[in-house]
Amino acid sequence: MKRILALFTVSTLFLGGCATTQTQQGQVTTNKTNKTAAGAAIGAVVGGTLGAVTGPRDANKGKRVLIGAIAGALIGGTIGYILDQQANQISKDLGVKPIDNTNPEAPQVTGAPITENKPVAVVKEPNRVRVVLKDSVLFGFNSYQLKPEAKETLRRLARTLSQNPDTVIVISGFTDSTGSFDYNVRLSEKRAESVKNELVLNGVDPTRILVFGCGPKKPIAPNNTPEGRALNRRVEILVYPKSVTIPHPCE
Repeated sequence: MKRILALFTVSTLFLGGCATTQTQQGQVTTNKTNKTAAGAAIGAVVGGTLGAVTGPRDANKGKRVLIGAIAGALIGGTIGYILDQQANQISKDLGVKPIDNTNPEAPQVTGAPITENKPVAVVKEPNRVRVVLKDSVLFGFNSYQLKPEAKETLRRLARTLSQNPDTVIVISGFTDSTGSFDYNVRLSEKRAESVKNELVLNGVDPTRILVFGCGPKKPIAPNNTPEGRALNRRVEILVYPKSVTIPHPCE
């Protein structure tokens, strides 16, 4: 047990040392998290621990730890790289610049990533890519029928998602707080289903997709103004690697 605890301590130091790189921008030095390095470090922690606690008792535990750490680092680094590349390609598909929330030392976008003038956002987050689409990009008022231009947008997105099959896709619909809670939940679920159906129609495996109707839960802006309510009416598409625990998107 003491050896396992020591492993976590050393691995935590490794994580802190490897996840951040420094870049020079003129006279300003900024810390920039390398997503691949961070994923590799986390993978090393998990892999090393599993290597220590599994296998025959009489085997060389130190060797198992080393092998597990190397394997975990490779897996973790690959996951981070794949997510980063998917986020970049999805941003290109949707014609936006990605928001990078993977660096804990950099300013984080904690409020609404979308605005009235920028109704689409792609956010790089630890262990996932978050795509946020204002409802007006996809649907008419109180409708769950996709606009023709929305179908073209989702067609481009489906192409990228199909090229990266080792991910789970969570589609969540959200509304503002106006009107009946039950009605809003049903509308948000139907909108999420419409997005799923369009992705499936364009080649995405339906077994990879989970759909939720969250209604007015988890607002990203105040519901006491028309502008805030407009931002809360949205669909989010979350892309996760298969290896992580996925939290409930409505909670």
